Amino acid sequence: MFKLVIYFNVVKGYLDGWSSTSEGFEYKLEVENTHEVLINPFIFKFENGELIKDEEYQKQLIGQEEIRKSIPNSEEINAIAILELAEMVFMTKRSTNEKR
Repeated sequence: MFKLVIYFNVVKGYLDGWSSTSEGFEYKLEVENTHEVLINPFIFKFENGELIKDEEYQKQLIGQEEIRKSIPNSEEINAIAILELAEMVFMTKRSTNEKR
């Protein structure tokens, strides 16, 4: 393991990412190259010169992402609408053929 120097800003109490260069960043910190902040900085607070992982906030973000993924996108909505329309056309034709 080795240490890395990272630079970051804090927005609404949480890191908003990190960089290996200092330009445009307010804070500087040395971390292990295996520290979770390098993978998921958005769940960390920076208080009194230390990174603090907010597990409740992490759970909240995961929940929001799961909700976002569960909502169909426009392509999926269109596909569902086409299938429903095709079913309606099929049922109408079937009904018309049965009456003959």
